[in-house]
Amino acid sequence: MKWLKRLLGLMACALAAYGLYSLWPRSEPVVDVFHATSFDDVPYGVVGFASFNAKSGRDFYESGANVVKQTAGGALVLPDDASATHKVPAMVILHGSGGDWVGRNTNLAMFLARNGIAGLGVDTFTARNLRSTDDYLERLSKAPIYTQMADALSALQALQNHPYIDTSKIGVTGFSLGAGSTLYMMFEPVIENVLGTNGPRFSAYAMFYGGCMVDFTDFRVEGSPLLIMMGEADESMSIPACEKFRDRLIGMGVDVELITYPGAGHGWDAPYPQQFFPDSIMTRDCLMHWGPEGQATELTSGKSMDNAFGALSAMSQCATSDGYTMGRNPAALEKSRRDLLNFLRRTWELDNS
Repeated sequence: MKWLKRLLGLMACALAAYGLYSLWPRSEPVVDVFHATSFDDVPYGVVGFASFNAKSGRDFYESGANVVKQTAGGALVLPDDASATHKVPAMVILHGSGGDWVGRNTNLAMFLARNGIAGLGVDTFTARNLRSTDDYLERLSKAPIYTQMADALSALQALQNHPYIDTSKIGVTGFSLGAGSTLYMMFEPVIENVLGTNGPRFSAYAMFYGGCMVDFTDFRVEGSPLLIMMGEADESMSIPACEKFRDRLIGMGVDVELITYPGAGHGWDAPYPQQFFPDSIMTRDCLMHWGPEGQATELTSGKSMDNAFGALSAMSQCATSDGYTMGRNPAALEKSRRDLLNFLRRTWELDNS
């Protein structure tokens, strides 16, 4: 039986090696799917803007000085009456780890535009030449959450030059992974070295079914209002963690609203019916900590998230494969969009007509 044990050991090593290979950041040739856009010439539609491929928190601490530059982009939808003489608010919209191939970003951007708010649906995966057929780990290796965060800040910077946008009223929202990126956009340790101490900031934040398991050594936030939207039947996210996060921010003087939707699971705007997906990976109990120089550590395991071995080890300890409820919930979809619109109108003191 020694040969069997040896074979099993070799198989385990091979699987571990594949996991490390999948997660290890690799230099890839830059392929600019999007092309840089002048908003004076192309005020809406498919647009491109300068960004960078962040792979860790340290890239933000270093102001993106040592990273690969990339043209990011997405779809910008404007209200019909937007013009240089009638500037409109805007939301930067960030997709989840499944990408935007089902059209969540564009659908939300169109909804907002019908209600007087521009929507820029940023497509971080397509910008890195990734497709829906690419391996899930390959997507997150080439375009991790840090890259999406870089795209969010870059989109904010780019919109400063849009002649139809009220630059004092630009917010950010996201779905699942994109909700996590939205949360990070609140924190000065992420923002200040990229956009400058006195540079532009988002003035509203809204999270669709995202986690709140984030902490910072330097817990300084920009301070604008936050809306957290969660499904009561979503086992993949912790409502108590978001309640704790909400209370901490409120204690700092931030306006935070937490809304839960009865019977709704994860991804309530998905195109498929809501159902339970057994064996799906949950990271609900993984707690990410941002250190003083952008170091990322998963606190429940104590492992660094800044290298492939540490990330794989951390996920093996804090994540579970218990499965969770996911899929379309029409009631939650309709109400969450209405809640978002009301939140933005209140935050920006917009006319409801």
